[in-house]
Amino acid sequence: MGEIHLSLLTSAGGEGAEVVYALRNTPTLANMILNNIGEAGQVKRKIYQRRLPENPNKDYYYIIRDTGNAEALLVEYGFIDNVKDAAKLRNNLENYVEGVVKAIADYANYPYTPPGEVSGYYTVKRGDTLYKIANQFNLSVAELKALNNLTSDTLKIGQKLNVSSSMEPPIPEPQIPQNEFIYKVQKGDTLYKIANDFGTSVDELKNINNLTSNTLMIGQELLIPGISAPEEEMDEYSIYTVKKGDSLWAIAKNYNISVDDLINLNNLTDLTLQIGDQLKVPQKDISENIYTVKSGDTLWSIARENNVSVSELKEANNLSSNLLSIGQQLILP
Repeated sequence: MGEIHLSLLTSAGGEGAEVVYALRNTPTLANMILNNIGEAGQVKRKIYQRRLPENPNKDYYYIIRDTGNAEALLVEYGFIDNVKDAAKLRNNLENYVEGVVKAIADYANYPYTPPGEVSGYYTVKRGDTLYKIANQFNLSVAELKALNNLTSDTLKIGQKLNVSSSMEPPIPEPQIPQNEFIYKVQKGDTLYKIANDFGTSVDELKNINNLTSNTLMIGQELLIPGISAPEEEMDEYSIYTVKKGDSLWAIAKNYNISVDDLINLNNLTDLTLQIGDQLKVPQKDISENIYTVKSGDTLWSIARENNVSVSELKEANNLSSNLLSIGQQLILP
């Protein structure tokens, strides 16, 4: 068992993660956890044991001392009074926690499946390479290519790869009938509103999507029956998903339109944005260059190399801090 902690240091200098493990246990799991948190981008401080001053044979922390023979740990993810750590914890805490989950699975010799993945398959994300994926699943690049009948090293975001040792074919992509298209549920949508917008009925909408209730979620994808996708609108606009720190002003500026145009484009009546909201925005100019962050890169070095300012680079990518992660893709204005 373990406890999640965010430390508050009364004297300056604390930065990074550390793990406290029980006197009765070995440091193996604590080391695995700290290494995984480090791979997720956090500074690795140390692993250690702490003894009760009045009885050095007992653990200092109650959560470790009074948990029987369980493998008890205290994971300190960072120091909230350190500016760097506070920013990392806001943006990357889920990655650090997932590193702990993976360490526990590996320690217990239990198959680890990343969040949202079907066991035995992996969905390619931005910044992935065959080498990176093969290494994650203890395969060679040649084995990964053979499992998926790949003839080149090129990958597509969203592509599904077989990462199990069997030679099963990759999961086929779902086929959408030519006279139907996908609609993403937006804030304020109801089944009645969507059905009315597309000239169909609520019953037809529920039948084709196997829905048993009228409840919808923002971002949910629905098949719209009996019509073709509006090609002009699809060509003219793309969908932007609201992230932490976004505002209508920042999004409008990033896509070179006015706030009023953004509001009208999305028929907004409530100007408050929620994380996960989806907005229609103009298509980005395809001539924009994409840069993939490498080890040692900083916003300053990338800006200097590409003859732009740090502020321009941050505005183009809607960045609220100077922190970068390896594999992150940046738009070069």
